[in-house]
Amino acid sequence: MIVQGNFSNLEILKIAISMEEEGIEFYSNGAKHTTGKLKDFLLHAAGQERAHKEQFSKLYNDLIKDRKSIEDDYLFEPDVVAYLKSLVENQVFRKSPKPEDAFKDLKVAAAHAVKAEETTVELYTKMYNGAKYDEIKKILSVLIEEEKAHVKYFKQLLEEASK
Repeated sequence: MIVQGNFSNLEILKIAISMEEEGIEFYSNGAKHTTGKLKDFLLHAAGQERAHKEQFSKLYNDLIKDRKSIEDDYLFEPDVVAYLKSLVENQVFRKSPKPEDAFKDLKVAAAHAVKAEETTVELYTKMYNGAKYDEIKKILSVLIEEEKAHVKYFKQLLEEASK
């Protein structure tokens, strides 16, 4: 994993938002290649990613409100956005296999989702271990718990699909 080092709490949240956006895109694209229960599963997964993105965006906005003196304009500069996206791009939601292969049935889709979410937990845990400030660790703890809930949900689906 690439993401390690000293990031501000706002940078961490921007990275998390980018990861959730990748998840939304990944699961939504998978849904385009499927039907029935599998399509419903993928749309639900995309919905969970969307809900997490909203939570992280709210945390971001709350931090900005609480500290009006925080300068975050640099986080929206194209080079910075590209850099933060590059840290997570293709790390969790791989661009291969193609969606039609990754989501050929519910069992394969659930297994793929478990792997992606476990990788997300690993990524956030590494960031947590490298964080120097309690405030950042607190934010990362929230992110880790949210992603662990994803892992649990997808493992349950995998068990059901394996029966």
